[in-house]
Amino acid sequence: MITKQSPLAGVHTGSAETVAILELPGLPMIDLRVAPGTASYKAVTAILHIDLPLKTGATVAVSPDGEAHALCLGPDWWLIVGDKDAELKLTTLRSNEEYHVSVVDVSGQRTSIELEGPHAREVLAHLWEQDLRDRSFPVGFVSQGLIAKAPVIVFHVAPSTYRLMVRSSFAVHAWKAVVDAAEEAIV
Repeated sequence: MITKQSPLAGVHTGSAETVAILELPGLPMIDLRVAPGTASYKAVTAILHIDLPLKTGATVAVSPDGEAHALCLGPDWWLIVGDKDAELKLTTLRSNEEYHVSVVDVSGQRTSIELEGPHAREVLAHLWEQDLRDRSFPVGFVSQGLIAKAPVIVFHVAPSTYRLMVRSSFAVHAWKAVVDAAEEAIV
């Protein structure tokens, strides 16, 4: 088994009083594709013990502690984040020819950067073209776009917390852009 090497090596900067920026190394991520309303979809939701959100941008907690989430990225596409057992749980469906489902571990493909603190939204607003106000992007929503020309998924985790999931090949570039924006935003 190959262990994922973090491109950011668990780096962090800032403070909780303004904005803390940190990498969440090794965060498990499963790319799930299944057609809603099918027997395959019903089997997936039964195995995960959740109702997957059907609206693009919506999320749902996968674990009782709220640490793992299912993020709806498209009509038949979810990213399961933080559930280290999701792939194992769904393995039986992949091997059963009755079910049409795609389950791929993409943990090594993305790096997670979290912004937390009272200035987190202000920092992100310097880089993100989409409206971050609560009425447009409330807690529990997810969106895809570009930050410093790098494709990212942004998840509004809590009132002052945003998680950026960027392709690992762009991690250092995105990190530098976020840190630069933080310096401008909190000075």
